[in-house]
Amino acid sequence: MSTTSPIETATQIADAAWAELRKSVFVQQLLGEPLTQIPDVSFAEAQRRSKVGRSLLDRLDALDESTLPHDVRLTLRVVRFRAATWAKEADFYWHVIDPLRIGFFGMFLPTAYCGGFLLNYVHRQLAWASLDDDSARRRYLALVRDYARLIDAFAERTAGQAERGMCMPRPQILAARRLVQSLGQRALENLSAAPSKAGCLEKEVALLVAEVVEPAFGRLLEALAEPYYSRAPDSVGMSQYPGGREIYQQLVRLHTTLDITSEALHAKGLERMAEAEAEMQAICARARAPFPSRLQDDPQWRAATADGVHAAFQRYTDRIQPHLPNLFERLPRSPCQYAPLPEALQSSMTFGYYEQPRQAGTHGTYFFNVANMTQRPLIRVGPLAYHELVPGHHIHFASQLENESLHPFRSHSFVNAFNEGWAEYAITLAEELGMFEQPEEQYGRATHDAALISRLVIDTGMNALGWSLEQARDYLREHTQQTEEEIVSETLRYSCDLPAQSLAYKIGDLVFLELRDRMRAALGDEFDLRKFHSCVLGPGALPLSDLEWHVDSVIEDLR
Repeated sequence: MSTTSPIETATQIADAAWAELRKSVFVQQLLGEPLTQIPDVSFAEAQRRSKVGRSLLDRLDALDESTLPHDVRLTLRVVRFRAATWAKEADFYWHVIDPLRIGFFGMFLPTAYCGGFLLNYVHRQLAWASLDDDSARRRYLALVRDYARLIDAFAERTAGQAERGMCMPRPQILAARRLVQSLGQRALENLSAAPSKAGCLEKEVALLVAEVVEPAFGRLLEALAEPYYSRAPDSVGMSQYPGGREIYQQLVRLHTTLDITSEALHAKGLERMAEAEAEMQAICARARAPFPSRLQDDPQWRAATADGVHAAFQRYTDRIQPHLPNLFERLPRSPCQYAPLPEALQSSMTFGYYEQPRQAGTHGTYFFNVANMTQRPLIRVGPLAYHELVPGHHIHFASQLENESLHPFRSHSFVNAFNEGWAEYAITLAEELGMFEQPEEQYGRATHDAALISRLVIDTGMNALGWSLEQARDYLREHTQQTEEEIVSETLRYSCDLPAQSLAYKIGDLVFLELRDRMRAALGDEFDLRKFHSCVLGPGALPLSDLEWHVDSVIEDLR
């Protein structure tokens, strides 16, 4: 009678996790696969995924991992992390939902970083659809019709939350209505992209949009009207909802991948903010310049057009490019680029977001908010460029995607604390190389730090410690150089859209710095920065405790 070896069992578990992960529209886009099914955001789907997660955890518990090779154990650790998250989705459902299925939990679907992100990916997938034959054209029409079902599911969950005492805060409702209206107005354009290229189905799609899709957006808007608005709270944050405080603490652990409390994070934020403010004051003193007021009208640090903003970003990417071989043993093949953020998302996102390459060799893209960035001095463009593209997100994600030694579950893994921690660490690398040459750029780097450090304070403040929206906004006005528009969108993002997600940035970067110091201290003159970066990027995204385990193992091997 044949028996399955531990390695074969581990592979089967990883394969099962990968089969579940690749159902994500986010992952399907990375794979370059056509959309075959509109995502399901129902409670029944959350229950199904929780069952999958629990089954994977049971299989992992039954396996003795101690005899497995190091890399296989890393794979199983990442599977355990994701499976544990999936296992909670049914319990989380009415508080937070993960529409992309990668651990990116949002409170309310009609918001930019939750449902807005999901629809953006769906639109992209539909735009790539092939309509070469009758079967493909029938499938496409079925997808457009089912798209209306997805919008209705947004409304159904919104109503279900209200029945459970979880109405969206009134300040967020106004932003949500604008987002839904914008997405609804662009539905015909988005859903007609593939038919327009193929020269067919344009009339059929237009009819479906008019008769099925647009009414669904109308029902979603109605779900956000009266009496919903009259039942909604003026206050913000998860702790005001039944069970919200407990789930927020679980999200804290999910997004930081550390066993840390909201109170400890809040205190760490206050401590680091004092350091950032001292740095800003020192830069102003050295330059003998009151930067906040002087930069407002300085044309050197302004841009009036998308092309002007693009040129500012590109300047910093070009500046660091010659230094990259001294930082990395191997650079990804995939190039990177900048592009304007879709208009529908501009009113709800402060700066923009990075989208990794779909396949090895294709572009990674940072989408920047033209409307926002043409209204403010561009002194934070440098930190954003280094965070979002090189040596930040793009180096990480493209390297991970192109690493053929990784199990596909790991090459498409998404761990928020690692992702954002590495990207913030990347800005430190740029700073160490002297990439912020002028005092204004150094000041911009310090203000970027202050803005992200503030998230530790106000995210925990609003979601766990009873802070009001205005209290959080006053804190940002006092301690950061953000515009009023940014303050409005950022505070809504943390308190009503993606609770705890923002905590990863300025906790994760500390872990990378601590691990670098640990390896340097252990290896002394043998320490090689490029090898350290290969050590932390080579395995792909890991929970930070697992990254520490991996780095310690590498140090032992190198001694």
